[in-house]
Amino acid sequence: MHFIEDHSRLSTLRLPKDTDTDDYIIKNLKMEIHMMVFHSAESLFLTVLGHYFYPDLPWFWMSTCTQNKFNNIMNLWQERGLDAIIKEPEKWLRDALYPTINESRKEYQKTKESATFAKKYLNRLAKEYMLHREYNAYKHGLRVFPGQRRVQTIDDEATREEVAAEAIQGDILEFLTYELPTEGQDYEYLIKRTSKKYDVNVDIGIISITTWLLQNFLERKRVESKATPGQEVTFNSVLLDNFKVEDIFRVGYFEMSV
Repeated sequence: MHFIEDHSRLSTLRLPKDTDTDDYIIKNLKMEIHMMVFHSAESLFLTVLGHYFYPDLPWFWMSTCTQNKFNNIMNLWQERGLDAIIKEPEKWLRDALYPTINESRKEYQKTKESATFAKKYLNRLAKEYMLHREYNAYKHGLRVFPGQRRVQTIDDEATREEVAAEAIQGDILEFLTYELPTEGQDYEYLIKRTSKKYDVNVDIGIISITTWLLQNFLERKRVESKATPGQEVTFNSVLLDNFKVEDIFRVGYFEMSV
């Protein structure tokens, strides 16, 4: 965002003989931010689950969680919410995120409100994570393109086009989804080119909230790991009582483009 907000800073990114335009560089920076949403979300989901299923050694649970198991949990999460996975999730989140702030502290009510927000945020993030299939298409799909003679592309309205799909067009992301050809079609791959509009400012908001939640989990474990038996521990906590999920995931975020 340092470069996106002030294009005059782009010169520090350039290599000798670099011919990329400012606009091209900005598009790619925005795309990196957008894809970072999914990496950071995955880290947060695994951290939450690890702390719940194996609180003493969450990193061990995370390292042994298979992709199939993770996908099954995430499917359940997006369909039925965190309540289907964690018993009394708001209470658990309050205790997990703010263990050093008890009822005698003036911030206690704010921690409860922060936990309520965290639950709503995690549920919404789970849905976004499962719906946004563009990550695999952007990272893998465009890099396994078969020979052009063996490919025919169609747009969302099923009209035939001979143009190649592109990754970024302004604030529009174009990505590919693979479909099996129907009987009688004489080509090996059917690739559907789908366009969606995204908002990098929403992406930054998501990454920020995700980072603050991760910070609370990681800072707690860091301090606890260094404490001697019986020692009372304290650590800096990020309170999220003033946030609303609707302010993070604004209306229209990542809609299908016309």
